[in-house]
Amino acid sequence: MANVNAIPGYLTVSFPNLPSEIKDYISSVLKENVDEILTLDDVIAAVGDHLQSYVKELCSDGLNRTCLQLLRLLHGEIHVFMNLPKVEEHGVTTKKLEQAVDMAAERHNFAEMESIWKLQTRDAPTSVDKKKLGKAENRAAQKAEQRGAEPVVRKKRPESTATASQAPIRDPGVRGANVKDVKLESIDISIGTKQLLSSADLTMAYGRRYGLVGRNGIGKTTLLKMISSEQLRIPSGISLLAVEQEVEGDDVRVIDAVLASDKRRQAMIEEEKVLQTRLNKENLTEAEKSKWNEELSKLYVAMENFQLDKAPARAASILYGLGFTPDEQKKPTKEFSGGWRMRVALARALFIKPDLLLLDEPTNMLDMRAVYWLEGHLQQWEGTILTVSHDRKFLNEICTDIIHLHTRRLDHYRGNYDTFEKTMKEKLTQQQREYEAQQTLRQHTQEFIDKFRYNAKRAAMVQSRIKMLEKLPVLRAVELDSDITFKFAECEVLNNPVLQLDDMSFRYNEDAPFLFRKLNLGTHANSRICIVGENGSGKTTLLKLLLGELNPTVGLRNVNRRIRIGYFTQHHVDQLDMDMTAIEVLAHNYPGMCTGIFALNSSRMLSLLIIPFLSSEFFSCHPSFSTVFGICAWVRPLIDEIWSS
Repeated sequence: MANVNAIPGYLTVSFPNLPSEIKDYISSVLKENVDEILTLDDVIAAVGDHLQSYVKELCSDGLNRTCLQLLRLLHGEIHVFMNLPKVEEHGVTTKKLEQAVDMAAERHNFAEMESIWKLQTRDAPTSVDKKKLGKAENRAAQKAEQRGAEPVVRKKRPESTATASQAPIRDPGVRGANVKDVKLESIDISIGTKQLLSSADLTMAYGRRYGLVGRNGIGKTTLLKMISSEQLRIPSGISLLAVEQEVEGDDVRVIDAVLASDKRRQAMIEEEKVLQTRLNKENLTEAEKSKWNEELSKLYVAMENFQLDKAPARAASILYGLGFTPDEQKKPTKEFSGGWRMRVALARALFIKPDLLLLDEPTNMLDMRAVYWLEGHLQQWEGTILTVSHDRKFLNEICTDIIHLHTRRLDHYRGNYDTFEKTMKEKLTQQQREYEAQQTLRQHTQEFIDKFRYNAKRAAMVQSRIKMLEKLPVLRAVELDSDITFKFAECEVLNNPVLQLDDMSFRYNEDAPFLFRKLNLGTHANSRICIVGENGSGKTTLLKLLLGELNPTVGLRNVNRRIRIGYFTQHHVDQLDMDMTAIEVLAHNYPGMCTGIFALNSSRMLSLLIIPFLSSEFFSCHPSFSTVFGICAWVRPLIDEIWSS
């Protein structure tokens, strides 16, 4: 008899040291794919690698026995020991076993080849009633037709939102109104049942630049969102701005969109208009004129102190540094792609100059020249910066401090990323030594206590050692992040050249200038080519010419007939269905495959085992990239590392 709910208990009893998240993952894979996982090989393919990865002592025979028991819990004994349809009314009856049979060990040792256990379905003796069979087929056809006519209503996935809590913050008035340091204590953040931070502390001194680092999916972007959405409260006297979303495209010019972001400047301009309107009214008394002139004079002094006249030049300088030419700054924002509108959002944040600036992967949409400019600009930043980035060089250039998010806590390190990496290794080594030394001390002390506990002469010594153990601080063993290995299927080796452009020239139309002239480029089976250049210089166009999506204006494109190309681009990430999990995205692109196999392969691509079952809307950029990258790699491409951003 099947007992799916007993799977977690079986795993707990069989493998006490198996992490709980792995148990939950294996249970969920088996439960959700019970209709597709029908044989021992299916179970091994779906969860076998995970069991062997976390249970080092599990041999091949042990894995077979474990997966066989999981199959029993999924479908019952009869399904495991009998592959034939159970159709007793047609003459095939279930044979009762005298004792349990281990099919994995005995399937090759049957004495009689005529045994029903060795029969294939086509060899099984059956007695078919043609009338009953015809009626059954008609009923099945009617049900299938009815199902086809009914619209398929997809269940709406229950929304899972992040929640956060913290210790109450002190009244900033106690420490002085001008204090702009940020101190958040006892932070707890969770998404559903997954806890990202537990009793963590975050302290940021004004004027320091902090890099928030950690593994993908561990909660860095979520922490920034909790701060920017004010679910984690900071003192009200600190101005805060997060660069998370691109500017909405409309008819507003790029330069005006940046200038309009400064609300104080806009308020002064509006106030000036109101005062000028009042002064232009007829029949004003001298007292009224004097009053409005005095107000206008005060406003002009405030505008001068605020350097209002320099704002357009400063905004234009920021936009130019981020790659906008003077002509492009005058164009409407709706004429730019999402990546360029993200640059506008970044420009607005830099223009406003908040006390606390939150940046999430700010270099993703920038070319190298813009990245260099941003590094120099942020090095002169007067306020506090908290940035998430996987760009090691960027973190080295701008960061004065590193905050490491791991094991649901935040650790603070002085210095840039290289200093953090060196210091962390030394700290972890020392921490492990102290832990091992304390464990040795505890063991020896406990042995002494156990040996002389009932010796009256040494009772005082035993009691002193018991008190010493109670006073020892609790040290924890070092928890290291597990390594991630990308596994790509072997590809067919093709003869060189795999892909080649000969004397290729290209332009989009007869009136447009040539982007390329007489370009010669070839790739071999082991080529690793990186195309660099400023945005708009034609990198994506060159990739599309290689792919065959665009045809050369002049010249030839030669390609091996058996080539398979996996093309990854930012636009593919933008087109992800955010209501679908990573497994559902793979299943949608490659129908007919067992979802358990998708779970196994996608967890190799993604950084956490839980991610394949999360909908895409909860992804930060990198797990979404991994989902699309998994789609590319699934077809075993010969070119599987083409990036356009």
